[in-house]
Amino acid sequence: MSSREYPLKHVRLEQLSSAGFNVADFICFPPNTLRGREEELKAFLAKHGTISCRHFHQDEKTHFKCPVKYEQTDFDTILSFCLANNEGNNEAKTAFYTLCNEAINVKESVCAGNILVLNEHAIWVEYFYGPGTPRDLESKGPDELKTYGKVDGQPAEGEKPPDDILRMVRNARKFKALDNKAYILEFSLYSYPMGRDQTDIICWEWCWGWLHYQMQANRFLLDQLKKANERITKLEEKLCRQTAFTEYTGGIYRRSSR
Repeated sequence: MSSREYPLKHVRLEQLSSAGFNVADFICFPPNTLRGREEELKAFLAKHGTISCRHFHQDEKTHFKCPVKYEQTDFDTILSFCLANNEGNNEAKTAFYTLCNEAINVKESVCAGNILVLNEHAIWVEYFYGPGTPRDLESKGPDELKTYGKVDGQPAEGEKPPDDILRMVRNARKFKALDNKAYILEFSLYSYPMGRDQTDIICWEWCWGWLHYQMQANRFLLDQLKKANERITKLEEKLCRQTAFTEYTGGIYRRSSR
């Protein structure tokens, strides 16, 4: 998606951090701005010892897969790679945003997945246990993929995830990403603390859309959530009308009683 539809990746990460979600510590350089700021990158590497170097473009829909190097420790290698892609001296001849984050060992992940927030009343979670990141959901079979859904006023569906994820779900329902649009939060759970807030659950990203992977094919479940959401909206509208009527008739009664 383009930045016209939602903020750029580093802005989304800052939004998550400001909203109380734990994100990997990171530093970002817009295109053609790394040169002259090399010491900032060097200090960031010294702080964490091992970092991952990612790149992204303002048009994230067209430039979906961008240059990346994971778990780097050598500054000369990091600087050469990042400068080339930050300034467009690469195969694509395109200058990218350079985003470096503290390296987090995905092989030690306990659980990873996505939280789909339809609205503050309805959520859906897809996840799996074991090493990997949320992007690995697409490679999981039906026996590995877990799902959990909750709509206000109805019993929960599916396999309940760990309590740390449920706490993140509650916070996700309060997070205002985009008005009137469903959005996804990507997460990983660990057995030890990491990230800016040093907690055991990390939020990788928020992005606009529905479920990314196998759950896209499960139209039945999504339709059920949509219908439940429509029922909630109708009930809210009915309650508002009843409240307004009660206040109106109550006013008439008070005036006639004088």
